[in-house]
Amino acid sequence: MEAGRRMDADDGRPSQWRNRRLHELEALPSNLHSVFRHGAMTRFLLALGSLGLAVASLLAPRQEAPDRVVVITGDIRGYLSPCGCTKPMMGGVKRMATVVRSLTAQPNVWYVDLGNWTEGKGRQDQLKADALAELFAALKPSYLNVGAIEAGISPAELLALDQIAGGRLASDSLQAEFLRSGDLPILGLLSEDTKSVLPIRPAREALLSRPDAEVVLFAGNHERAHALAESEYGNGRLLIYSHRGDPPRNPEEVNGWTLVSVGDKCRYVGRIERINGKWTNFRLIELGPEHNDDSLAHRLYESYLMRVDEEGLLDQVPRTPSEHQYVGSQACASCHPSAFDIWKDTNHAHAYATLVATKNHRDPECVGCHVVGLTKISGFVSVDKTPDLKDVGCESCHGPGSAHIVKPTASMKAGPESCQSCHVPDHSPGFQFDLYWDKIKH
Repeated sequence: MEAGRRMDADDGRPSQWRNRRLHELEALPSNLHSVFRHGAMTRFLLALGSLGLAVASLLAPRQEAPDRVVVITGDIRGYLSPCGCTKPMMGGVKRMATVVRSLTAQPNVWYVDLGNWTEGKGRQDQLKADALAELFAALKPSYLNVGAIEAGISPAELLALDQIAGGRLASDSLQAEFLRSGDLPILGLLSEDTKSVLPIRPAREALLSRPDAEVVLFAGNHERAHALAESEYGNGRLLIYSHRGDPPRNPEEVNGWTLVSVGDKCRYVGRIERINGKWTNFRLIELGPEHNDDSLAHRLYESYLMRVDEEGLLDQVPRTPSEHQYVGSQACASCHPSAFDIWKDTNHAHAYATLVATKNHRDPECVGCHVVGLTKISGFVSVDKTPDLKDVGCESCHGPGSAHIVKPTASMKAGPESCQSCHVPDHSPGFQFDLYWDKIKH
């Protein structure tokens, strides 16, 4: 056998191999101890982390569930749909219905509407009110308040709206047999300055008659709402009032009352919670384009537009004479070819087509700002009868052109004031003359 190489008597393997294995086996317990030690530490750290999370959750303030949620709409004032001239635009009952349905699907919710569905009492306002009554019949508000506008129509018209709305119209101010006061602790009031066909019960008298009312809908302005709140301790009650323009973002605390509003023209839906007897977490939800159109509200709006068309309301627009006559933009082209060519490529030259796309081309509230001279005898009548006066033309800004044709030296210069009848905040909220002029400069 070679020197340095000895065989083990038991297994015949070299002694060097056996010595190496013995050394590894001797080291094994300490390795295992290390493994076990590190494993125990890992488990300890995990357990400590879990304990920390549990303690943190116990120490964190608990978000209590509200015992009552109120969803608020009101003061729509005829703005069934936002004007499509400028994008993006806020508002409209199609988006409103989507938001209301989503919010009322939650538990413990009262949905209320303050009233003031339209802006006036004309035939187009009546058609709008009919469409809204159908929509409210589907949305099923807990209290559908009679606003100042509704109080001003005849009892027969009010009864007809109530029937369309499924008998949901309510008031604690108006004395009418068909109006309910509601079976929930909600009170609907009118301001004493309301011009009503039916007798009005004073707001404070009605308020005192219902001490159980948790929510009061007051179709009056902030000043009168504040006075009403000061007249009687609120004891943690909610007072919802009318407000023209953008509503205050934060509730107001007055004499134990919480005062809120959602503004006007169907731009916001309000939501407020009551937790432990306190009204809190007030939110104003903007009705922007991120909200999809409700399918029923969309159908009702299209049906409303069809009725406007069928009744020929555009043909009934009152017209007045003008000193000069409208002649159409084409009549300007021969002397002002450069300006005419620029105009042809602007949005003004295609203004009527935007109404056709949205089916508003027979709506007198829209057409006037998309044609020439709708309210004048010599102005736009229809596409068939006055095709040259379709769209926003030269005379929309410069005035009737008949005198200028006869005497070209007559000045017809336009300025910022020419834009202001149509580019109003409701239809063109971002309008700035200098910026817009750059788009049509000629």
